Amino acid sequence: MKPIVALMMQYSETVPGAFDIDPGYLRLVEFAGANVLTVDPSDDDRYLADMLDRADGLLIPGGNDINPDLYGGRHLPGMDEPVPLRDHAEATLLRAAYERHMPYLGVCRGLQMMCVLAGGNLYQQIADDIPGALDHWQKQPFDQPSHTVTVLPDTPLHGILGCDGIMVNSVHHQAVHEPGEGVVVQASAPDGVIESAYRPDREFFMAVQWHPEQTPDDEPSHRLATAFVDACRTYRRNRDRG
Repeated sequence: MKPIVALMMQYSETVPGAFDIDPGYLRLVEFAGANVLTVDPSDDDRYLADMLDRADGLLIPGGNDINPDLYGGRHLPGMDEPVPLRDHAEATLLRAAYERHMPYLGVCRGLQMMCVLAGGNLYQQIADDIPGALDHWQKQPFDQPSHTVTVLPDTPLHGILGCDGIMVNSVHHQAVHEPGEGVVVQASAPDGVIESAYRPDREFFMAVQWHPEQTPDDEPSHRLATAFVDACRTYRRNRDRG
């Protein structure tokens, strides 16, 4: 039986107050060999726990800005309006996944939320906060790479990708500043922006800043998704054994 990945839905950019999901995430996970269980953002903790009970891994995608109140930031012009339901749901699911030793893969906001929950914080506007920063909000098409990423040796990501660096796309105006306690950086952009981090006290608990769902068929994206799904498969097997 295929493992099941709980996938948090995103705030819709076209329908106010609604949630949806970029089909690229479905393709990324399903192509790697897992089924997807979409999770609607909610403040009902019983519902969220039930969704996680049915899953073998958690994926938090990109999307709107995290409420800066969660990391001591400021509400600046040009930032997204906070979406409390999503902030609450993701924080609840991430903490529970960590406690369960459940595999976790975060994308963009998913990296930022992982670090914020560990006590980290964010650059709220890369262009203003990092002198000489790259343009991390590339023009379309988003399935084309825009800059390199250096992958640190002796990290899980290096083991997954099998190389010291890759080209990635870039669609974000915020980035991790301080990753938080227990979070280890494993990749960065030429301007120093953190592009991936992980929790070494868990078997598979990591996130990336770029968007593999925009390029689900290329080798680095497929390697990352396959490693995640393999970890979910192991988690399911161990859970079934009791």
